[in-house]
Amino acid sequence: MSYIDKLENIRESFRPDKIRVLFVGEAIPANNTFFYTEDSPLYKYTKEAFEEVFRNTEFTLDFFKEKGCYLFDLASQISGMTHKQKVNAIALGIPKLAQLIMEEKPDYIISTKGSNINAIVMANAEADDLVPQENIFDLPAPILGSHHYYRDRLVQVLQEIYAAK
Repeated sequence: MSYIDKLENIRESFRPDKIRVLFVGEAIPANNTFFYTEDSPLYKYTKEAFEEVFRNTEFTLDFFKEKGCYLFDLASQISGMTHKQKVNAIALGIPKLAQLIMEEKPDYIISTKGSNINAIVMANAEADDLVPQENIFDLPAPILGSHHYYRDRLVQVLQEIYAAK
């Protein structure tokens, strides 16, 4: 079993019965970190945001799952690819994302990287716009100094989502 297959098995083990909030990432990071192994910047700042919104609750992957959240990546890994190869790999993820949207009918989609938004909008259009545009949130990747903005914006989004219950 490949490294990517192992990570995908871990991801799948935290898939909720019903995906309510679909987080969409670009790809599994190249630096041997991954959201679902709890060691990536995305995990760290998502944890901080959830713990601010759900005070007195420790964020875990099980809690993420209980809240109906799931992270889907448009590509498995894009490390070492040329720009054109990366664009093509991400484009191949659009039909898969559209299928996931059609199957799960999430209430919300959160882009974890600004450049994902076009792929998300295209996938949602392929899925007959099942997720209203106002329920699609575009956040910056929590890297290169944007981590505070990611966390703060995610806090706002989570407050909106979970206050609307």
